[in-house]
Amino acid sequence: MSSIPAPILELHDLTVRLAARSGPVTAVAGVTLAVQPGECVGLVGESGAGKSQALLAPFQLGAAAAQVGGGARFEGGDLLALDGAALDRIRGRRAGFVFQDPMASLTPHRTVGEQIAEVIEHHGAGRGAAARDRACALLERVHMDVPERRFHQYPHELSGGQRQRASIAIAIACDPALLIADEPTTALDVTVQAEVLALLAALKAERRLSIVLVSHDFGVVGRLADRILVMYAGRLVEEGRALDVMTAPRHPYTAALLACIPRMEDRPEEPLMPIPGQPPQPGALPAGCAFHPRCAHAQARCRVEAPVLAPVGARTLACHFPLPA
Repeated sequence: MSSIPAPILELHDLTVRLAARSGPVTAVAGVTLAVQPGECVGLVGESGAGKSQALLAPFQLGAAAAQVGGGARFEGGDLLALDGAALDRIRGRRAGFVFQDPMASLTPHRTVGEQIAEVIEHHGAGRGAAARDRACALLERVHMDVPERRFHQYPHELSGGQRQRASIAIAIACDPALLIADEPTTALDVTVQAEVLALLAALKAERRLSIVLVSHDFGVVGRLADRILVMYAGRLVEEGRALDVMTAPRHPYTAALLACIPRMEDRPEEPLMPIPGQPPQPGALPAGCAFHPRCAHAQARCRVEAPVLAPVGARTLACHFPLPA
């Protein structure tokens, strides 16, 4: 009888509190998720929903003064119990990270090749010429044109797509088990965006790489994710298989996000359908369901009672009045 593999990453009732002038505010409230080996999980929500903090804070890559509570385990070990030195042996080696703006995450005064080789040497995966050869091979693997030339170039000499490919090469340099891609295609044009997503899909398949893809764009996440989790105001509000969530959303917020996506069949004169209002600030959440001021389906109960995340059929929802299946 085959056993179920343990998750690569587990968050249980995770909370992240950030310092503010008026006092600590809760950016992430009670997030629970698990990422299986070889699985891609998409985490979707508007800016400020807490997506990045939920994934980066347990690795001490979020805000410097973040207070993290709850549970976070990586490959069976307690992330929150580790000091900086122990985390440094995980970050870049067993867990790779791709960030939204490669111009900010890459070091401007060092060549791309030096930065890849540095990761390889730091984690003991090669030294000297061996590290440089591996760095060139990685640039070729991420479909960088003329990798030997790009190795010696600085970030400012590359296009946005090339910089993001270099960032991915750094993230996979030591064959990690998990890749956290935080808005990796936001600054790219549609063609390059598709190429980067195809590259991530190929890496997932050939290395059985687990990926968490963070984005505000369902169009991006839907191309790669096996499961989708939707966040609003620091909380998960819907979870399910990617196809199910994309084709039949049950939470009004999920449906509203999907309605914002332009479609080929839309007439040019038809306006886009934005979600009315603005997401609440972490320190000023409304009573009841945080989404109710913007929700067309809100009822009296929504204004006074916060919904609890719970199974509803094949989904997990935090909604008093889910949309029909």
